[in-house]
Amino acid sequence: MMRLGLIGFALWILSGCSWFGNDTLVTRLETGSSAPTEMPLGLATPGYVEMMPIPEIEDPRGLSDIDYELRRPEPLSTRYGVDQIVIKKLDDEQWVFLDIPPSVVWPKVVQFWEANNLEVASANPATGVLTSRWITAREGSAEDTFQSIRDGNVFRNTRNVNLHQFKLKMEPGVRSGSTELYIEQRQVAADAPYRLDNMIWKGASDDLTLEREVLKGIAYYLGENISQGTMSMMASNLTEGRTRLIPDRYKPELRYKLDFNRAWATVGDALETANITVNDIDRSEATYFVYYQPTHQVNPGFFRKIFSGGEKAQNAESLYQVRLESMDGEVLVTVLQGDGFADGLAAERLLKIIKEYST
Repeated sequence: MMRLGLIGFALWILSGCSWFGNDTLVTRLETGSSAPTEMPLGLATPGYVEMMPIPEIEDPRGLSDIDYELRRPEPLSTRYGVDQIVIKKLDDEQWVFLDIPPSVVWPKVVQFWEANNLEVASANPATGVLTSRWITAREGSAEDTFQSIRDGNVFRNTRNVNLHQFKLKMEPGVRSGSTELYIEQRQVAADAPYRLDNMIWKGASDDLTLEREVLKGIAYYLGENISQGTMSMMASNLTEGRTRLIPDRYKPELRYKLDFNRAWATVGDALETANITVNDIDRSEATYFVYYQPTHQVNPGFFRKIFSGGEKAQNAESLYQVRLESMDGEVLVTVLQGDGFADGLAAERLLKIIKEYST
């Protein structure tokens, strides 16, 4: 009888949760926090501190009170069809792009320096700067000169010899989790009559062909060795990206910390890589005219290509303007349609695609 009594009491407890205030608890969760407890007269009132404050919710997209279909979360990987390691070039500027974080790249760059007889004069993983000593090499083509440096058997007092110094700069890439490597090279004759330690870096290489040869060597070396080894904790601080997307209900923005020419080329390359059709380009107005559907898939399947409508999708309703503008040291990218800004959610999705495909 006692066992039956205990079972009955337990069932009464479970069925009476609402009697203990469960409904009141749900109501409080829906309406917010309750008022602070008031102390009776005659008792000291303790200092009240909100232990778990409820922050104000920011809603730049204006989604509150709107039924919105949640899609699958974006993939963590940012490798969207771009090769892991490539050499990029814009005018006289050239660099190695890697879809790999700086913390993983830095140790391999140091190893490349040492493996190719580029004696290290200074290395700072926190700033991503690596400088070689002055190195002797024979005159000749870029390939012959770099091979001469690798061999390390040229003496300063021989004929037709130059002194070379290299500085590598590692920076976070435009794309999240990527890295960019830049090389600056300078040279003087081996019998130069002035002090080498008084020379300053000019910001551009003396021999662009030799610079590219070293970049090629780095790219090949990293391609073969990047998956081996460890990471640099100090270089992990180089995480500040040069691209940021600012959501907004009416005017979302994509901002690049790049010069205008680089940003212009980056947006054009991203549109092409993402398979977004560019209908026209107005360089004077810094505008790309593109055909875009909010349901756009970068890599559609075979049947989707057949039944997607093709030319039918290229109409006035799907024509957007991707406009660039320099502002406060950055390049601002916005999306327009017709005579005004495009729908905020559609524009944000298009800008997001451009951001993910930016290199």
